[in-house]
Amino acid sequence: MRSAKEYAEKFSRENGHRKNVDIETIAAGVVEPEEVTWLWYGRIPEGKLTIFDGDPDVGKSVVTMDIAARVSTGRGFPDGATCEAGNIIIANVEDGIADTIVPRLIAHGADRDRVQIVQGVPDGQGGHRPLDIPGDVAALERLVEKHEAALLIIDPVLTMLGGDANKDQDARKALTPLRDMAERTGCAIVAVRHLNKSIGLKAIQRGGGNMGLIGVARAGAFFAIDPEDEKRRIMAVHKSNLAEKPPSLVYRIATSEVHNTARIEWMGTSEYDANGLAADASTPQEKSELEEAKEFLRDELSAGPMWAKQVHRDARESGVAERTLHRAKAAMRVKSEKVGTEGWSWSLPEKEHCQEDGQDTPLGNLGNLGNLGNLQKNKPNRARNESHKVEGCQDGQHSQPSGDGQLPMEDCQVTNGSNHLTEEQVRQVQRLMSQGMSAKWARDEVLKGRHE
Repeated sequence: MRSAKEYAEKFSRENGHRKNVDIETIAAGVVEPEEVTWLWYGRIPEGKLTIFDGDPDVGKSVVTMDIAARVSTGRGFPDGATCEAGNIIIANVEDGIADTIVPRLIAHGADRDRVQIVQGVPDGQGGHRPLDIPGDVAALERLVEKHEAALLIIDPVLTMLGGDANKDQDARKALTPLRDMAERTGCAIVAVRHLNKSIGLKAIQRGGGNMGLIGVARAGAFFAIDPEDEKRRIMAVHKSNLAEKPPSLVYRIATSEVHNTARIEWMGTSEYDANGLAADASTPQEKSELEEAKEFLRDELSAGPMWAKQVHRDARESGVAERTLHRAKAAMRVKSEKVGTEGWSWSLPEKEHCQEDGQDTPLGNLGNLGNLGNLQKNKPNRARNESHKVEGCQDGQHSQPSGDGQLPMEDCQVTNGSNHLTEEQVRQVQRLMSQGMSAKWARDEVLKGRHE
């Protein structure tokens, strides 16, 4: 067994050519600080590598075409962030150029004169081979500089990586030159990955290949099916080294009349974060915890809608993990509604209130306390890189939660058949409920005039 000294001597002999190499430094005092610039604020930084992770059926490649179209025209993004028109390079080795990529660009309204599509690299035999990363990074850099590209899309990146993507050292060696190229050119690079099969991990661990890949990136997004509606999808930021994580965005994959191809329709924001989307109850213990979380939600929301922040606080006090809480919420189809800029409210779905004998729900007709239809829209903030007003999303004036976490009565329309409870009657019902009376009994007492 060699001593430390023997190892040092062996290393010195094998690396003798490095003895006279000096390490370069730069004094921090002479460096002028620079602000991070964004192609899409909070989601895709300029001059950096961003990774998109998701299963094949969630539309992440279609989203890249939507993004490309927006950048090509300077149309801006669905959350209100703006961008300048720029050129795009697309390296996609899975989708056909004529029957898929170009029709999708047309369906999303792209300026196709600003889009270059990589056909491959000449193989010296009259044909083409796929891009090799990092082998072809120098050629990619020349292409980016030639077209002054603002965005480079690589889809899927694992198909083009040299070496073993499952080994940390190989993964970092492959992507680091691509990252450095982005820094030199200022081009934003979006690399798309499929997910691995390791269900139950955090979102940032679910991308294919080694964790070293996401380690090289400065930003990333996780794509998944909306747990509350299988026809919808969610884009949630799972890595954000350069800014606070922005809200998750909801979208659906529609069929465009143009060439009968896929097209993205943005539908607002979601309170699901990336880890909540990646969570899955796969072991008996997790399934037991899930049932406990469901029971907690039934009890918590039995008296009507509550602010999500209050539900999370109560869940922590009850020992319910956040990931398990969100799995239970999805399984029970708990409804969540955005209330202006204040936050989200949760309420049980109607079927959770229904009884088998056809009687009134456990809430009587207080079950629609979450009706927020009378709220007014906020004026959109058009400032660059600031607002997150989403296409198709109507935000309203916000209200402060009451002390017990219930939504304030001023924002509620409470009905009893064809009659309406007055605000004073609603307050009377709440007072009786705070004294331990059930919602139905309290409502009946107030309606019969027995309560003064």
